[in-house]
Amino acid sequence: MKNSIKVVAATGFALLCVSIASAQESGHLSAEFLKQATPLIHWPKGLEPRDVDVFVHNEGWIGAPLAVVWKNLVDASQWPTWYSNSVDVQIEGGHDTLAQGVNFRWKTFGFPIESTVDTLTPNREIGWSVHKVGFDVHHAWVLVPEKGGVRVITEEAQKGADAIAFRQAQPNAMYDGHDWWLSALKARAERMAHSPAPATSKVKK
Repeated sequence: MKNSIKVVAATGFALLCVSIASAQESGHLSAEFLKQATPLIHWPKGLEPRDVDVFVHNEGWIGAPLAVVWKNLVDASQWPTWYSNSVDVQIEGGHDTLAQGVNFRWKTFGFPIESTVDTLTPNREIGWSVHKVGFDVHHAWVLVPEKGGVRVITEEAQKGADAIAFRQAQPNAMYDGHDWWLSALKARAERMAHSPAPATSKVKK
């Protein structure tokens, strides 16, 4: 009996240590990302990076024209064809692409969510938010033209009990998912930019 109690106590202590370690790691990651936060993003009130529970920053360079990169970002219905962490994207209101005020339903990280585009400056910035009990989110993208391509910055801020629980369970998931998204966007945009134009056949007179 005593041995069983010791085993249970030891197991509980080990789980507690893992939980504490995960919380410390996730908190450390958010603090590190805050140092990289860009001032270029227009955050909704209450979801500014320093006022949330979870924050992540990713950025990368894409060797493609600004218009090509932007088109791939706003053409959300096509995301699943090149970014497999997005599934069943449905843009509401009869819109073909994302626009200011547009709602869209989709699945990401295995969760079904409904997002609303609440920030949009064409060829510059787009951001969408999620608001539900225990989970408030804003995910933003900023495009900065550079010689030969575009600097792409994406940041996400989350607040609420569900955000904290997901961060503690998977501290690196958000960063890894966005890094994957950026890599896929880079591959697609550069492929589109560098693909030769289809040959036009000459009509015989």
